[in-house]
Amino acid sequence: MVVLAADTATEVMAAALGRIAAGEEGAGGVDLMAATALLVARGHSRLLQPSLAGLLQACGVAPAALSALAVGVGPGSYTGVRIGVATVKAMAFALGVPVYPLSTLWALAEAAVPGAVRAAGEPLLVMPLLYARRQRAYGALFAKSRAGWRCLAPAAVRPVSEWVAAFQAQPGSAAGVVVHDLAPGAPGSGAGDRDAARAAVMSARAGRTVDIQAVAGDLGPALLRLAACGQVAPVFGEALHGLVPEYVLPVEAEAKLNDRGGAG
Repeated sequence: MVVLAADTATEVMAAALGRIAAGEEGAGGVDLMAATALLVARGHSRLLQPSLAGLLQACGVAPAALSALAVGVGPGSYTGVRIGVATVKAMAFALGVPVYPLSTLWALAEAAVPGAVRAAGEPLLVMPLLYARRQRAYGALFAKSRAGWRCLAPAAVRPVSEWVAAFQAQPGSAAGVVVHDLAPGAPGSGAGDRDAARAAVMSARAGRTVDIQAVAGDLGPALLRLAACGQVAPVFGEALHGLVPEYVLPVEAEAKLNDRGGAG
């Protein structure tokens, strides 16, 4: 089946088009047809739809020929997550195709370690981190083995220092990978806090650190591979109404409104 994937939850606007071939136990391989990735602090709403249309046109695939869609549901930028999810849901309703909802953190982990894991030894530990201000990060802990991915700690917002400690406490952390968006000069406010968060990650002395920009080109293809791995069920029909972004943190405007209501 032909699948179009997109993620707009981070500074990377990623998309990919590929064919997924059915395999054993629901897992299948991916024949990548085309992919794109743009590093943009803002502008996802302006660039996403032309990018998706460009992939389809470049590969000679009509929208009606799509079998399914895949989308990164966050966590990440509130506005960014909404753009990707809303666009893919609208396309799914219009085309009558299912959607694979995929964690952006999981996709980053897959992009950071795209190859197969050796049969012997400990599973490969991967921790994706996305800056959430005030020296905190959206994060999760994953382990990749030949049997597939396993989530050791679900998506949450915690101080970066706590994520680093949790990573170091896991078996195999010395050979693990931390993928993050804490590069110097990265978009976002609070440069001092971001620098302190980056310093905490870089001084952890556990595992290998990878900047999101180094894996940006594989983020779209990673979504396709996760859609093909058989670990996520597609959503279709009326169930699409329940497909919502995974903010993890309450939306700031809603939190303030609830606070005012509670005070009243």
